[in-house]
Amino acid sequence: MKRLKTFLARRGTVSAACYILAVAVWLVLSLAHAGSDALAKAQGRMTEQIIPVQSWQLVGLESAEEQATAESALTLTTTNGDPQMILEDVSGQVVRTLSYTVTFDGDAREMCLYYTTKVGEDYSQDRRVFPQNLGNGQYLYTLPRTSIAALRLDPCSPDVNKSIAITLGAVTMNEPAGAGSCFVPSWYQCFCLILYPGLAAAALSLARQAWKKRR
Repeated sequence: MKRLKTFLARRGTVSAACYILAVAVWLVLSLAHAGSDALAKAQGRMTEQIIPVQSWQLVGLESAEEQATAESALTLTTTNGDPQMILEDVSGQVVRTLSYTVTFDGDAREMCLYYTTKVGEDYSQDRRVFPQNLGNGQYLYTLPRTSIAALRLDPCSPDVNKSIAITLGAVTMNEPAGAGSCFVPSWYQCFCLILYPGLAAAALSLARQAWKKRR
């Protein structure tokens, strides 16, 4: 106990311990996520799928092309300011990502993907993700690790009284990620790994000082 107190009394030790613990927790969670994904793939619950536009319920969107293959691009025209593409039931699948290639003949403004965790549940702004722009019109949505029941893709948000033509390529669910992708944190996760251990270290240091004064 005395050695531990001496060790913790050294300057910077508490901060280092908090960051080491945070990294250790991150690695354990990453291993758990990698194992969970591997199991889901082995069970056939997490497969790569190309979802044709015909499988989506279109709201505020019109297609001039009646026939199109799953892989071919399709042009859709917005008819209101809140176009939507709804996939009613994906509850039988583990959904990690949704990706597609798209071009717009106007300003797309907000693009997002809503999800529900229960069948029949209403869509909410608390359950939505925004895309990562991969360049060349490619966008990737990464969903949280939770049960996904339905998806609603809002491909754009046109200005009032304006119409946008959307040329949409293949929409792919669970596109294979690179090896070790579970161990690569997002920008937000990096921010959390920097911020929260620092806050924890500051709180512990203040608590230790307060304890010393009371003694």
